[in-house]
Amino acid sequence: MAVLGIGGKLYLQREAPEAHVFTHNLIDGDSNSIFFNCPGYWSGDRVTTMWLPAGGGNFPPNPDGYAMYYGGDYFVGPNRDQISTPSDTFYKAVGEEYPTGSAGDSAQFYARVGDTAANETLVAAEDGEYYIHIDEVGAVSFYTTRCAALEGKPADRVNINAGVHGAVGISPFGSADYNNAFWLCIKEASLYKLGDVLDSATLVSICEDAPDYESPEAGNSEYDNCDVQPRSAEAGQTSPYWQLFADIANWSLELNAPSVDTTGLSDKYGEAVKSIVTGGGSIEFLIDRKCFANDRDNGTALMRLLLMTDKGCKAKARFYVVNRGGGVTGAPDQIPGDLYYSTDLLVTNSAVNVRPADIIAGTANFVTTGQIKLLEATETVVQ
Repeated sequence: MAVLGIGGKLYLQREAPEAHVFTHNLIDGDSNSIFFNCPGYWSGDRVTTMWLPAGGGNFPPNPDGYAMYYGGDYFVGPNRDQISTPSDTFYKAVGEEYPTGSAGDSAQFYARVGDTAANETLVAAEDGEYYIHIDEVGAVSFYTTRCAALEGKPADRVNINAGVHGAVGISPFGSADYNNAFWLCIKEASLYKLGDVLDSATLVSICEDAPDYESPEAGNSEYDNCDVQPRSAEAGQTSPYWQLFADIANWSLELNAPSVDTTGLSDKYGEAVKSIVTGGGSIEFLIDRKCFANDRDNGTALMRLLLMTDKGCKAKARFYVVNRGGGVTGAPDQIPGDLYYSTDLLVTNSAVNVRPADIIAGTANFVTTGQIKLLEATETVVQ
């Protein structure tokens, strides 16, 4: 059966950026931004946050971070809201309640999760999932949709309370189940420095050698029930997730396996061995800033990958030769029998065409790194 070339499809999976921990004093409540550099993250990336004091109404999450004295930088909770001047009584007076229904000697001294005050219940800071925007100076802000994060309007940002003391973390989306172990590895955030777990295969501390996002699979049997493999309720969409590159005009992949002549002096027929298999190629794409869902991106990501030289500059790629669309598990728009090359790549060159009255187009050249596979899609995708 002949197969006609129709441009092909390209799926890309970026390397997961590192998790980052920062202190509360880097939060700017006026702009709802965090002035903290997060290398490897791009605007529009979906992230998991740890202990971010967002939401909570009049009382922000994490009452453990409330102030006990007024006049400082920290938020004063309802347990100490009776203090507004230096002469005020430090303890609740008769008639002053906290929580609701507890006054005088019965009033609680500390703010606690679950307490009710002013018809509102105090809540703990929990893991959240947002889309981030990174502005020109590197400040990070959070949004509830990817399109809003790409646009970056200040009015659409998630409100962050800067007056709650405590460490805050950002990690790639899908790592919520891993955050407990990760959090224990941060000395600034926890006293339980020995509270991490050991990988069952290597017997190495998870703090020293965290599992990756694909393998090995975590177990849930006895004595192996930590299940520290990062994962999410959205199967197949843990970060980094595969994204279809939209507006791809075409791609070319060139593979080379040079031979080395090993023919003996008296032999009549030649002998040879193959050497290292290498590859490279180019991708032509159209440049148009569009807002796509999580499973799609445009060619500008290839331009960004060129500018990266350390962690995050490499990406997994699937170059589809035959793709008819369908629904194979873990790979949207694919059915059994589809044919594709699978390899890692590094973008080494990029060019942009901005001729007048012409569509803005770009070209990215790349080299392959690591193993190159020619795979045929089945019911279970091999990556």
